[in-house]
Amino acid sequence: MFSKKGILTSTEEYSDKISRLRTALNEADAVVIGAGAGLSTSGGLSYSGERFQKNFADFIEKYHFRDMYSATFYPYDSPEDYWAYMSRHVYINRYAATVGKPYKDLLELLKGKNYFVITTNVDHQFQKAGFDKQRLFYTQGD
Repeated sequence: MFSKKGILTSTEEYSDKISRLRTALNEADAVVIGAGAGLSTSGGLSYSGERFQKNFADFIEKYHFRDMYSATFYPYDSPEDYWAYMSRHVYINRYAATVGKPYKDLLELLKGKNYFVITTNVDHQFQKAGFDKQRLFYTQGD
């Protein structure tokens, strides 16, 4: 059995898409960037796996957590455990994390451009990379 409905596929090469994007960026008067967790994840800030296990082994053992994100919503045994987890979470992801390459690359692409960033990220990767703080809006707070 097969479908009689035609399926459109893209055979366009990525290099063509990148070229069109670069042209559009070069010609733009202003650029608005929307960024979420994927940008930080692509820069190495994973909330699970080895990085999580290395930094939160004690919490994984006690509470059987699978990742940093879901652990922020857990009903901890005590306020002390909650704040111990949250303070380490903030430290690891905002203060101790180095700047990811995607942020550096994006800033380089925007050199000399009028830009504005809207982000759900609270890890300060944009500021650490050198983006102008006046051109950043953190929808989840700063």
